[in-house]
Amino acid sequence: MNTKLKISVWIVCISILYTPLHAAQNTLDSLLTVYAEEVAHTNDYLAVRQARIDSLCHITPRTPDLTLAIAREYQSYQSDSARIYYARLLNEAEPYRTHAIVGLVELHAATGRYEDGIATMQLMDSILPSFRLRWYEAVRRLYSDGALWSTVPPLKEEWQHEAQKYQSMLMNAWREKVDEEQEMDLLLAQYSAMENGELQIALDYNQQLLAKIDPKAHEYAIKAYERAILYEQAGDEIKRREWLVRSAIQDVRCAVTDNGSSWLVAKDCHEEGDLSRAYLFSNYSLTNASFFNAPTRFNQTFTLGHTIATDYEQQLNDSSLRLGIALLCLVILLVAVVLSTIYTLRNNKRLHILNKEITAMNEEFEVTNRQLKEANMVKEQYICRYLEVYSDYIRRLVAMARKAGEKDPDGIKSKEMAHFYRSFDDTFLSIYVTFVQDFNALLKPEAQLMPKKGERMTVEMRIFALILLGIDNSAKIGELLCYSPNTISNYRVRVKNGALGDRDTFEDRVRAIGALY
Repeated sequence: MNTKLKISVWIVCISILYTPLHAAQNTLDSLLTVYAEEVAHTNDYLAVRQARIDSLCHITPRTPDLTLAIAREYQSYQSDSARIYYARLLNEAEPYRTHAIVGLVELHAATGRYEDGIATMQLMDSILPSFRLRWYEAVRRLYSDGALWSTVPPLKEEWQHEAQKYQSMLMNAWREKVDEEQEMDLLLAQYSAMENGELQIALDYNQQLLAKIDPKAHEYAIKAYERAILYEQAGDEIKRREWLVRSAIQDVRCAVTDNGSSWLVAKDCHEEGDLSRAYLFSNYSLTNASFFNAPTRFNQTFTLGHTIATDYEQQLNDSSLRLGIALLCLVILLVAVVLSTIYTLRNNKRLHILNKEITAMNEEFEVTNRQLKEANMVKEQYICRYLEVYSDYIRRLVAMARKAGEKDPDGIKSKEMAHFYRSFDDTFLSIYVTFVQDFNALLKPEAQLMPKKGERMTVEMRIFALILLGIDNSAKIGELLCYSPNTISNYRVRVKNGALGDRDTFEDRVRAIGALY
């Protein structure tokens, strides 16, 4: 084989290998774009689901069937409401009582309340034959998830053992069902193939399940998630991500707030360096976990979101630095052009050419300057959004601590607020480096403020930092910093009373500090 022929063969081989990979990547990018668009419309989907629930709640009389329907609507949407409606069925006759117990165990598993789930199991006197498969699966998941998140070794080992026991009971019950009814349950057949390491067979069963399910149903998201897990076990990373995103998309469309795919998609985007999408998806996942009220998932998502937010901030800072360097280079070039113009004034033809170059340089200078301003606006918007998420997290954390009977919820709040203020100070001063000095320069010497030891800004400085970012309303500032609106207003008046010059223009002069950056 001559050299040219060898090269041609290699080119063909590489093309054959590359083309499917490239196509798969394009598919994933398209799915991520669709997911981002659907997340932007999440409130519309939530409104539809809430309207559907409201219509059920207004039906009278409230029969057990209706109560069960409402509980199921809430089950993947709002856990607290679902528990209320399931609890109303505990005193009803069978099969409603069994529906309620199984539903509550599933809820406790989903929300990370494993001890409550085990306590609820004791309510089950005897399992109805038609509930066996669902009951064993619910209990298996309860113990399996509990073992996964437990930090107590003996308890972790015990729950792992219980999970394996109920897994065996589940498979035995399925085999008996097949023998009796002479039919194949695709879901458990898929589980069986997974247990045996027969991934392709499991994928085939999963594909049959997907073909039988309405693509617009919530069950489609669940089966898509399971397919992603199968591809992960098979080592196909692109397919795993594709089906994970498909699952996340369907969860959005079904207004499902109890979803495990959204934060995993955010995690994948973060690992791939796609920080803007990672930030969007992690915020969405955090909001869902909070709304559904799943403490375990909320903590899981918050940790990831904090990491993503930190990296996203760094990326924005790096972007601003690059724009600043480009701007400096353009200024240097502009000066060089001006000097060259002075030197060549006697040459009209050359002068004409240089004037055109100067015009082009000025246009490029304006574009770069606009980009720099836009980058700063993005950073300011990020800071404001971060403050909202963090302050809401603190409020929810304290509320959950009080609900759980924590002895010192105010101590938890104080500790979290100290961390919150420190994080805000560091983030804000990394952008507005000389803010403290610039702020004090607007005050009379006797009214100037000095941060306490270990702090970078005072309460007053944080208030006016938010004003610089465009947040003027005292109530909103108080909400973000955990102070009452009256307290914020008093701080503002006190600071303005110590201003140099006209106190009525003091806040405008604070906002002008931002224009320096």
